[in-house]
Amino acid sequence: MKNRQTIISAQRVFLTLGITALLSACASISGTVTQVENSAGELISENTQHKTPDNKLDSSVKSNEEPAQGAFPEEVLYQLLVADIALIRGQFELALDKYLQQARETRDIAVIEMANRIAVHQGNTEATVETAELWLEVTPNQAIAHHAALQAYALQANPLKALPHAYWLYSNTDDVEAFLVVTGIAEGSKFAEGSKFAEGSKFAEGSKFAEGSEFAEGSKQELLAPLIEAYGKLALGPDKQPTVKLAQAILYRESGQLETAIKTVEQFLLLAPDNQRGLLFLVQILQQQDRMTEALSRLEEALQRMPDNGSLRLQYARVLAITDRPQAIVQLEILRLKNPDNQQVKFLLALLYLNQGSVEPAVDLFKQASTDPSLYADSQYHLGSIADRQGDIGSALLHYREVRNGRNYLASASRTALLLTELHGVDIARTYLQQLRLEQPSQSASLFQVESNLLLGSGQADMAFTVLSNGLKAHPNNTQLLYARSMVAELQDNFELAEQDLRTLLIEDADNSTALNALGYTMLLHTDRYTEAHKLIKRAYLLDPGNPAILDSLGWVLFILGDAQQALLYLEKAMAIMADPEIAAHLGEVQWFLGDRQAAMQIWTRGLEQDPDHKTLNETVDRHRKHSEEALDAEAFGIESTPTTIDKPSGEQTP
Repeated sequence: MKNRQTIISAQRVFLTLGITALLSACASISGTVTQVENSAGELISENTQHKTPDNKLDSSVKSNEEPAQGAFPEEVLYQLLVADIALIRGQFELALDKYLQQARETRDIAVIEMANRIAVHQGNTEATVETAELWLEVTPNQAIAHHAALQAYALQANPLKALPHAYWLYSNTDDVEAFLVVTGIAEGSKFAEGSKFAEGSKFAEGSKFAEGSEFAEGSKQELLAPLIEAYGKLALGPDKQPTVKLAQAILYRESGQLETAIKTVEQFLLLAPDNQRGLLFLVQILQQQDRMTEALSRLEEALQRMPDNGSLRLQYARVLAITDRPQAIVQLEILRLKNPDNQQVKFLLALLYLNQGSVEPAVDLFKQASTDPSLYADSQYHLGSIADRQGDIGSALLHYREVRNGRNYLASASRTALLLTELHGVDIARTYLQQLRLEQPSQSASLFQVESNLLLGSGQADMAFTVLSNGLKAHPNNTQLLYARSMVAELQDNFELAEQDLRTLLIEDADNSTALNALGYTMLLHTDRYTEAHKLIKRAYLLDPGNPAILDSLGWVLFILGDAQQALLYLEKAMAIMADPEIAAHLGEVQWFLGDRQAAMQIWTRGLEQDPDHKTLNETVDRHRKHSEEALDAEAFGIESTPTTIDKPSGEQTP
């Protein structure tokens, strides 16, 4: 069991052949070597000296004084034995309770450390903070104790309490990463992802700071100003004091004060002009403000001073990829020449070559990048896409099937299923997807949806509905599947079930703007509950005001409620963001109603050029073509007098 091993490898385990042998042999916890049988029947042997997460001795512990540890009473040893057995059985709460109790009573370093590591592993904030503070009481000058405190206050989402320990580590051990990681706590980002602070804990598995805590956006903003001030009050040596400016610049950016962040990092760079971290940070802010010319200029100046700095040249290439892709290729080729084994550079080069239409070098580079395990899945996906476009279906399938994880996993699975459908029929494709669900249970819910989409594309809506229902049995209240089934139910004119699924989804995720919009719009299509629909759509709009589908829904419901002029504004905005036939149908409808027939015909023509077979748009155009020779009146729109009494709005929007 991976979790058990993580805990066991952090410190020693007492289990031996029997309690009698243990009591007679153990004079101290520290420094013993014990053996315990793991689940595979193998023997685990661990030295109980303090170790780093990579199983090396922690030099910071060896170099500091550690209080001598005496023999423990039999009752203490017995309680620790119970705790260790609980660890082996995966009973982490019991193990933590026992270790925490003994840490308080014995104040033994090894016991405190073990209690702390179990607490971190379990995400128990209160116990993590308590054991870290106890650790510092016993050994206030140990770097490992300050690391523990830093991690504890990160879990607590308390950067102000974490800062003194980061300051101690920077002052005494030159640990600049610890000094700057406090800014990450304030940002609410992942705790030093990939850093030594996180290894062996839930943070290393991708958990966020204070997951489930009340470290919301408002409280985060309230922390930034005092934290910036606290950094400014720190007294460091002349070689380290400039780093304060860098930390403050990071916090200014997080607070949205970009100009102040630039000014502050510029002050830092005056004192440390060749600091790579500072230069890259400045470039990132300039990019954030779309000041690409300035960003490129700063990188060019830095590269003149440091032509062999690979990180700066890579960032230079990334910015050029936005402004001048041929030149970006030139810079990446320079990096490839200097670092022929750097597969990341080859992968980026392959993407650029592919974008520029140079398929052959792209294929060669993707193949080379595939030798890097971290790039294998993405490289195989792109190789599959290239073969797919070239009509080499056999090679495409081989590459797509190699994508077993990563961001392109579902796209590969979906495309593979479509190709199998074309070659062998939908049943073979469904068998493939069902097998994937067994192999990748973490992707099961998404794969149910892929299978449903495949069936919808094959005209089997009833079977798609059944697949989604089976998916919801396996994954109750899964929001992705609830939304998908609601859309299929709506296609089948089953508004009652569509509403039920969307409301269940909103119980799980009350601020899901997509679901709010979908519920409001389907309500327009199938009921006369227009006011209720307007409230739902308006709420979706407030959550996501730039979404063209939501803007379209809001415009359409306002038209139905009789406010054609206001509807026109929202529909025009939606059309400006996304030229979509559905939006064109609605916008033209409102323009026609307001008397601007020429504009309506123009917008409908554009929509039909985009999708000649679009059902809603064709129905709209046909209806108005029928009345094109008649005077504009309410009957031409299927209404009695004003838009407030439209029986059913046309169209099947995809919210």
